[in-house]
Amino acid sequence: MITDEQYESLFGFCRRHYVQFYDVQVELVDHLSAAIEERMSNNPKLSFEQALEAVYAGFGIKGFSDIVATREKMVYKQCRKRKWRLFFSYFTVPKVAMTICIYAAILLIGKMFVQDYHRIVLLSFIGLSLIILEINHSLKTSKLFEQQTKTLLYTGERLNGLISSSVFIQVILSRKFAKVFELNEFNYLDYTIVSFILVLMFVSILAHRDFIKELYNSALQKYPLAFGK
Repeated sequence: MITDEQYESLFGFCRRHYVQFYDVQVELVDHLSAAIEERMSNNPKLSFEQALEAVYAGFGIKGFSDIVATREKMVYKQCRKRKWRLFFSYFTVPKVAMTICIYAAILLIGKMFVQDYHRIVLLSFIGLSLIILEINHSLKTSKLFEQQTKTLLYTGERLNGLISSSVFIQVILSRKFAKVFELNEFNYLDYTIVSFILVLMFVSILAHRDFIKELYNSALQKYPLAFGK
């Protein structure tokens, strides 16, 4: 059996071999320690260091790089799947009622305006409000993860949303919707399309907020030492 000190030294070994994510280190250390114990059990003359080098040699010339790359792809895929699940939850009962009400309210207010200029002002105000909401959400997220003392691959996806507020700016500046700024050409159909995009942005922000909460609680439970707990 390897000692606690030797077990801890394996974390340093992983860092020296370019594995900076604590959660990946935990998995590798568990694998290395089990493999080392098996080798030392089969050959009592082997020292801890010799057994470690023998086990590491089994990873090939690339060392841990393939494992890290595979883990990154897996985490990215899992996080994106979770984000989309939360996003589409706002289009299922009971949350869909809120989504429809918000969209209907924007459309109704747009109908009340006689001049297209007022609709453009309203959409611009909503778009600006969403940008501010997204920035505020990012700041709160940063504070939440200030407790994290170790780098986790698991929580890296918290920085990436599904639909950024920059999408609204890109839509407005695109050729297709350039006529939004030409009052004589901006019709109600344009208003409904841009409104729908704004609703999608709002839902995306809410879904990302839900994702961050889930991610934080899950990371805290799985890797308490990464948060100094």
